Amino acid sequence: MRKGGVFLLMMAVVLLGCSSQPEAVSTTYLLPSADSGTNGSETNMQQLVTRGKHQPLLVVRPVEMAEHLSGTGLVYQMSETEVVQAQQNLWAESISRQLTRRINQDLRYKQSRYWSTELTPALTISDSPRLQVKLSQFNGHYTGMAKLAGEWLLLDSDGELKGVYPFAFKVPLDQEGYDAQVKALSEGVDRLTTQIAQRLSTNAL
Repeated sequence: MRKGGVFLLMMAVVLLGCSSQPEAVSTTYLLPSADSGTNGSETNMQQLVTRGKHQPLLVVRPVEMAEHLSGTGLVYQMSETEVVQAQQNLWAESISRQLTRRINQDLRYKQSRYWSTELTPALTISDSPRLQVKLSQFNGHYTGMAKLAGEWLLLDSDGELKGVYPFAFKVPLDQEGYDAQVKALSEGVDRLTTQIAQRLSTNAL
């Protein structure tokens, strides 16, 4: 009985020690909206609705991510050959969905030739031009930068390819950490949508 009592006491101590260990806490991130302080105002929304009634549609297809970028964790490049995906610093929602939504919203404010809209099952796109963005880089980098690279494609209403436009942006992080990485990546997306909007404003599809 004495041995049994000692064993139970030891087990209780072990379990207590295990339960007192701090649990790993995950942090989740959302890609911020550009100029969120003004884009969501009631006046701007009313202007958008009015403008959207008279503009031809531009369908923003879901953003395609390179396989190593499509997981739930934020990605950081450690060296020329080593890339890691965070285990406790995660995207709160699919990064492809976040990017598609952000690109669509940005284009509504940055150009007025087309009314951009996301692809949905209820939408008939046979007579609408399309935008496809593909990302090969969307990550932090050991040089202290956030990197975005890839290409975007414009297709006319017949599905004919009208242009392929490679891009590469480097945005310095203002401090260390994943929060700074997300903000720098957001700045890169802002530069990308500005580039797309300028092209749309000067070229009809």
